[in-house]
Amino acid sequence: MDRIKLAIPCIGQASLRAEVSPHFGHCDSYAIVTIEDGEVKAMEPLSNGEHSDCSESVRALLASKVNLMVVGGMGMRPYMALKDLGIEVRCAITGTVAEAIESYLKGETLSMTQDTMCKCHERD
Repeated sequence: MDRIKLAIPCIGQASLRAEVSPHFGHCDSYAIVTIEDGEVKAMEPLSNGEHSDCSESVRALLASKVNLMVVGGMGMRPYMALKDLGIEVRCAITGTVAEAIESYLKGETLSMTQDTMCKCHERD
């Protein structure tokens, strides 16, 4: 049985109808979605809450046993932290959580690399 537990950053409360947040660290919550054999089996919200840096979000996702992060954008530090923990990061999503899941299942997302990440945290 093929089982994936993925996380998607959301604007507002996580649900299948929630809008995807364009940036990992600035989201309000994460939709934690369990997919088995290509079908959504469960979705649970995880609050992003108050945090001082993205490492707290990364630890919360690890505790939720996430093995795939699907994002619109992400900076270097959380990308490297997730990668170091063995959590795959895929990008190029927009719309709702349901649409992001569909894009992932159709193979329309891209593997995130240092070239495709958000540059908003880089210093000049």
